[in-house]
Amino acid sequence: MINITYTMPPARRLLLLALLFVAGLSIAGIAGGMLMSMASPARLLAMTRIATVIQDVLMLVVPAVATAMLVTRRPAQLLAVDTTPPATFYLAAVAGLIFASPLMSAIIEWNASLHLPASMQALEASLRAMEERAGGAVEFMLGPATAGNLVVSLLLVGVLAGVSEELFFRGALQRLIASTGMSAAGAVWVTALVFSAVHMQPFGLVPRLLLGAYLGYLLVWSGSVWVPVTVHTLNNSLYVVMRYATGSGESEYGSGSPVVLIASAVLTGAMLVWMYRNRNKKSENQ
Repeated sequence: MINITYTMPPARRLLLLALLFVAGLSIAGIAGGMLMSMASPARLLAMTRIATVIQDVLMLVVPAVATAMLVTRRPAQLLAVDTTPPATFYLAAVAGLIFASPLMSAIIEWNASLHLPASMQALEASLRAMEERAGGAVEFMLGPATAGNLVVSLLLVGVLAGVSEELFFRGALQRLIASTGMSAAGAVWVTALVFSAVHMQPFGLVPRLLLGAYLGYLLVWSGSVWVPVTVHTLNNSLYVVMRYATGSGESEYGSGSPVVLIASAVLTGAMLVWMYRNRNKKSENQ
């Protein structure tokens, strides 16, 4: 349990975060709609990017910070922004992400290839359409493959998304769930499930769930939200760079040999064990 004095009970803390999230979503939706209505075809990409910034700030950053400030006198400690581990922990966290890439690519391909029973084909078609819309929105925001668009996309999809999503999901949601008395592992996986679900891409649910869990354990083991922020930002940035370099955000690791996948699993496991053994034990009780 996080050792912080709160000004309201656990259920109200989580309800407050949820209400602020919904309020931010509503306001961002209205603002985004106004921007899109005023955008000419030539300015549609720019307006979409502005709307994305507004959405991330109002839906994620503001609810996380406002909730932390309202529920405790130590908001920085709640959000885990007041500390950082040694550089070696950052290196191990990044190495874990890179080592896991071949295995994660295989899981991405497997999840994308799943099909619902024949009696549920209409539902599957609806889910795939929803996923295509979500993916298409990201692709549109990335824009044509130019140097300027690459820089902007790294800032939006890499840095802004990495910071805002980790501040909300790991810094606020996971920490508040843990403060209810739920185990650290339980809070990690519940948050990871919510994190994956809100992306509205059901045929990418499993890999994003695993990524969310990895980011969650990084927070638990390091005691600092800056570690998952770093890894999340790097993960998104690699996607952006690969998309501009190859025209696709997917790597070729998924079709690798069993030897590659086994090596990926072993090396990733080794990094997880190292980080667990070198974890900040005090952070597990904060």
